[in-house]
Amino acid sequence: MEHHGNDGLAMPASVARRAMDLFDHRHAWDESGDRHHDQYSPATASAPQDGPQDGPQDGPQDGMTAVIGGSAMAVGDATAVTGLVENFAVDHGAYSVAVGDAVFQASAHSSSPGRPAIAAASTFLNVSGADYIVAQEVAQSRHGAHDASALSELDYLAIDIHGWSPRHGAIVIELDRSFGHHQAAGDQLLQGAFAQAIGTAEAHGANTLADTLMNTITVENHFSFVNALSMVTL
Repeated sequence: MEHHGNDGLAMPASVARRAMDLFDHRHAWDESGDRHHDQYSPATASAPQDGPQDGPQDGPQDGMTAVIGGSAMAVGDATAVTGLVENFAVDHGAYSVAVGDAVFQASAHSSSPGRPAIAAASTFLNVSGADYIVAQEVAQSRHGAHDASALSELDYLAIDIHGWSPRHGAIVIELDRSFGHHQAAGDQLLQGAFAQAIGTAEAHGANTLADTLMNTITVENHFSFVNALSMVTL
């Protein structure tokens, strides 16, 4: 586990234990942005710059938004894609917590000469207004002569301590653990074209927002596609 930024305030032991319990696979990503309300995404990374001093902060700086999602695509004579997004946030008064995960899988089979099977999956996370972010992402793929599969999974935990900001922006914690949540995609027997998306979002507290967006497309004997996102704001 790596720790970036100037703590100024230690993470409560109960929160740290909760973070360790949430994740059990491998993630590698860096923090980006330059102050308390910058966005953090596994896809973009840069070194943090100087931000506000540790200590109480007034006015509208408090508030956190987290968006998690992804997409999956499969091309072939028989295809299947699935997407799952979950996002949950609650305001505890002195601090707010958001936690969520995204799992996207794709499988394809092609028996046509000269037409390879293609499978791809990806996930993303954007968090603004958090003081602590714990996250990890796992990607797996397999491509053979007639079959292909892909899986992408992302989990996160974000904490916003009201009235306080780290000196150098959000403190990002990387977890390095073996992957074991889901069986690798592509082991099932494929028939036709299949696409499925499941999304949930919950936000508890005053002035909150929770929403999901999902799309699925299938074309028999050609391809399947799914994308989905879940957003919480408090």
